[in-house]
Amino acid sequence: METCRGIILNTVPFSDTQKIIHLYAKEKGYLSMLSPSSVFKRKNAPLHLLQITEVEYLENPKGGLHKLKSAAPLVQLPALYFDVVKMNIILLWGEILSRLLRNEGPNEPLFDFITRSVEYLNASEGDTANFNLYFLYRLAAPLGYRINTDTWQPGALFNPHDGCFHLPGTTANTISGPNTARIIHRLCTCQTADLAAIPLNRDARNILLDTVLAYYRIHLGADFNLKSLDILREIFS
Repeated sequence: METCRGIILNTVPFSDTQKIIHLYAKEKGYLSMLSPSSVFKRKNAPLHLLQITEVEYLENPKGGLHKLKSAAPLVQLPALYFDVVKMNIILLWGEILSRLLRNEGPNEPLFDFITRSVEYLNASEGDTANFNLYFLYRLAAPLGYRINTDTWQPGALFNPHDGCFHLPGTTANTISGPNTARIIHRLCTCQTADLAAIPLNRDARNILLDTVLAYYRIHLGADFNLKSLDILREIFS
């Protein structure tokens, strides 16, 4: 029997009585487990999206699907599952993380960053749209694709191919205007307490969202035709 701490990324029906659980474990990295549906029918079932959970499982020595035996939530996150805006944010995060982490091994800074972000989103009040962007841009660093904020200067543009900022007139393949680049730099360097002071309208948020998804697509070759993206755009309009 193995025990690990994991973040539930998604669940997929396997049969009438079983589901496949994909999670990212602090000690093991990305794991897939076969779970009886009875786990989901228990009172206070712990297997919600992005729930931080301790799981016991029987390891499959050949890899593939392990057998989930039990799960217990380590952190209570009630606000995530009763707030429409927050629920749609974690739907987006779950889709993105499921694609980005499927080949990821143990990475303690990455696990800790996701855990802190989920807890912060649960506890936060008011506008959470800027924190959604903060999470997506900051996620690149523990994945090994940190945006190089040291290269920013007033008037610079953002180049998603090298993660650097370049002044106009260079040969760099930039995709942003100077205002978007300035906000990207600010999202990557500010404290969470300062997020509310970043004034963004619907169009600005959509540009920033498209830019960060392009950044991941370029660096990780990931497909980001996300189901929850249109819903999230509508909520933050």
